Amino acid sequence: MEMVVTAGGAIEAILFQEAGAAPDTPDAKRDVQIEAAADYVAAFIRGASVTLDIAIYDFRLEGSAADKVQAALKERAVAGVAIRVLFDSAAAAGQGGEPGNDLAPGGTAEFLDHIQDVGELKGITGVQPGHPEKHALMHNKYIVRDALSPAAAVLTGSANFTNDAFGLQENNIIVLRSHDLASYYTTDFGDLWNADEILPSSGLRDTGTVSIGGVPVTVSFAPGEGQSITREIVQAIDAAGERITVASMLFSSGPILAALSEAIDRGVVLEGVCDGTQMEGVVEQWRQSGVGADKINTWEKVRGRLSAKPSIKYAPDVPHNFLHIKTLVADGTVVTGSFNFSNSARGNAENVLVIRDGALAAAYRTFIQSLIARYRGR
Repeated sequence: MEMVVTAGGAIEAILFQEAGAAPDTPDAKRDVQIEAAADYVAAFIRGASVTLDIAIYDFRLEGSAADKVQAALKERAVAGVAIRVLFDSAAAAGQGGEPGNDLAPGGTAEFLDHIQDVGELKGITGVQPGHPEKHALMHNKYIVRDALSPAAAVLTGSANFTNDAFGLQENNIIVLRSHDLASYYTTDFGDLWNADEILPSSGLRDTGTVSIGGVPVTVSFAPGEGQSITREIVQAIDAAGERITVASMLFSSGPILAALSEAIDRGVVLEGVCDGTQMEGVVEQWRQSGVGADKINTWEKVRGRLSAKPSIKYAPDVPHNFLHIKTLVADGTVVTGSFNFSNSARGNAENVLVIRDGALAAAYRTFIQSLIARYRGR
């Protein structure tokens, strides 16, 4: 697990990848990483003085990692901190999902039963715009701490709060200490909480740019800003003049694939890594649904520049070792958050950050390059 600190200490990130020799075998190194990630989240929680708003898709920690986070929440509740936890009710019931879409087995509601005395808990879901048969997932992973205080902070990234997310998956957690940024997350949380469901308008116009330690940071929320998030990612790709380094479980968004293809054509270096197993499922789904050859050909062109992690095919009772991070580095800009580079992500409750900082970009690029080397030829 790697720590990155920038913006005068106002932004810090931890980056981690699958630990251990085999995902289905206990491993001491993996246990250490899980404990370290749980300690990091628990420490962030313990820093709260007044409020904690938690929006989390999958919350199923086990063993001492669970003990650490539960103890931190209960400690803050006893201290009078107002705690609200928002989770995805479809995932908690083990519902939803399709090949290539982020899945979670049931268990979140049961885990949260153990901490229901710490504050208010609420499960929500919705439907994908234009696809009433598909769930809109509450796919966020963020905590807003003391939102109304000058000392407000946000913890977000790609990592769910599970042992697999901390020990078996490539993920990131990023903390940004900014009252201005926290206000955007508070608006998003309040909209979801008060509506009791994910609406197509959730997150609409809740977007803007703040300065954190002199670093420009833009934040956006889907589904309300889902299309604009895709445009932001495309714009970052289009603006790259030298190198694009990307790590994402999925590449199923037509506009994002097209932009990456065009970057190759104009001579920008493209390197990255995907989850090979997940993308095999996506391509098979494309073929079965009659998606045109142009999109598949574009994917194959981009795929030629990527390494691929051979993760275990999803099932509820197997280790979940997906390459789960969703991050793009375009020259000195980092795009990261909970938003998969997919079409379905636009209809989910998601959050995305665009951070324009050379030091952070260099650290993320080095991390992704280590993944490229690990999974090269796979």
